[in-house]
Amino acid sequence: MLPGYDDLPQKVERAIALLRQHESKALELSPDGYHLAFSGGKDSCVIKELARMAGVVFEARYNQTTIDPPELVRFIKLHHLDVQWDRPGRNFFKAMAESNGLPARLIRWCCEEYKERHGANRIKVFGVRAAESHNRKKAWKEITPWRNSTQKGYAVCPIVAWSDENVWRFIYERRLPFCDLYNEGWKRLGCVGCPMAGGGRRAEFLRWPGFEKAWRTGCRKYFDRRKGRLNRYGKPYYLERFANSDEMFDWWMSDNPTPADIKNEENECLGLFDAMDGTED
Repeated sequence: MLPGYDDLPQKVERAIALLRQHESKALELSPDGYHLAFSGGKDSCVIKELARMAGVVFEARYNQTTIDPPELVRFIKLHHLDVQWDRPGRNFFKAMAESNGLPARLIRWCCEEYKERHGANRIKVFGVRAAESHNRKKAWKEITPWRNSTQKGYAVCPIVAWSDENVWRFIYERRLPFCDLYNEGWKRLGCVGCPMAGGGRRAEFLRWPGFEKAWRTGCRKYFDRRKGRLNRYGKPYYLERFANSDEMFDWWMSDNPTPADIKNEENECLGLFDAMDGTED
């Protein structure tokens, strides 16, 4: 038996107790209780079911990024009719072309604009897990302070200590529906083209070529708008080092480290997972 596989009942009990423990504070801040961040992925499905089992007051909300896999969007529409959709004021590629440019690991303006704009002054419930990465293992706890440029608060993370095996066992035992993309071998169902996916972006663009076309078009429009102009520091934009937008896009796809002069050029946004107070991410 896999390590940690047989401790699921205790983890479920702990997660439910954690949600119940902080419900009074969530209700104090909002009559709708918890703000449950729902993405449609397997972890989101688990925390939503745990909140239901705990009997706590919550509203599950999906932040539509406009670049999620279409299969994931259809899954949410079909199986989670109670989830509220928060639609952005502008399409992702429009935002990229008009102002922000290509996001990078350390310049994730898109996180704040498309994933973190709701739930201010609320207690949020996240499906983040330590097993997902070294940084998350180091930073995220069951109760984790969070902040971005306009908000701050704390989040309840009921499955932070769960393994992948715990998640899938819970899903199968509770007979929860999940997105078919997992059956196709996909491990990550986030934004198509996200730089955090690294080399996985190439596989995503093969699966959804229309997204690559949209990314390239957004990149070209941004390049054309900024070419020959100076940034807010009175210096040429970093794109001047490229002959054209295709060269710039290919550099971005190479996943090379972001040069220091780029990091502070535009609207820098690290996102909740990188910009926490103190020692907790």
